[in-house]
Amino acid sequence: MRMMFAAAALAVCTGTAYGQVLDVAPVGDAVMPDGRRVYAMPQTTVVVDITVARESVVTGPYARFAQKYFGVIAPLADKETYTLRSAAVSRYDPVVTRDLNPGPIPAPHTEIYADTGSAEEFPRVLPDRRSASGSSLENAARDAAQTIFDLRSRRTELITGDYAETVYGAGLATAVERIDRMENEYLELFFGKRSVTTYTVRYYVVPDAEGRTFVVCRFRDDRGLLPADDLSGEPVVLECRPQGVAVTAYPPQRKRTPRSDEAEYAVADMTDCRVMFDRTELGNAVLPVYQYGVRTILPVR
Repeated sequence: MRMMFAAAALAVCTGTAYGQVLDVAPVGDAVMPDGRRVYAMPQTTVVVDITVARESVVTGPYARFAQKYFGVIAPLADKETYTLRSAAVSRYDPVVTRDLNPGPIPAPHTEIYADTGSAEEFPRVLPDRRSASGSSLENAARDAAQTIFDLRSRRTELITGDYAETVYGAGLATAVERIDRMENEYLELFFGKRSVTTYTVRYYVVPDAEGRTFVVCRFRDDRGLLPADDLSGEPVVLECRPQGVAVTAYPPQRKRTPRSDEAEYAVADMTDCRVMFDRTELGNAVLPVYQYGVRTILPVR
């Protein structure tokens, strides 16, 4: 079974190629948390943070009368829609080592670490209810629409009419702001409450030395981010393109046993990492990835 643990005890060295600093770390015997000694080598984990916008619409109680009084069709059912905003790519720190014993690769880890805002529902007693007497829904919608028109007329009078001489300065601004707020509350009864919020999900992906494309998760505009194995969504993929600078800086050597003053090291290759959805690039970064690098014998550092 493959296991991962922090290689804090390993001294990480560096090399250069064409002005680039390459990560170099020792390879060899290591002690696992359970006390086993294994032959291990450094392994890079790529962190992908995907940010999604969620738009929530709560239908207004007078939605079906919006076109009659305002000439605009309002949403008739609650709904949520999701949009992929961006992705940030980084390397998990510290570098870990990999037990070379056969076993399955750990599944990517998902963690929601940012979530802001929410859509509010309408109160059971609507804000336009002013008396204990009952009223049909259509009559209530007509009265609410008339209140909106009255508020708009009052605002115009405040700004341009006789009221402008007695209400001015900060008082005028406050009065207009209150009318705007009241108008918005009544309009929500027809057109609903709309809320746009964002949340970010963090995924940990361990690239395979032979692979170049990895499914991070999946996405649907009516459900948001989904697990990588949920085939109902379209894949969000991490593309890794090694630059090949490691093999240039440290060409392959014939196999030999290191001398007493030498040791075997792993050299990470600089890798272009991109997060793609369909043909849209959500984010990118150039990261040192050990899985795409080389192993070489160097003097002990």
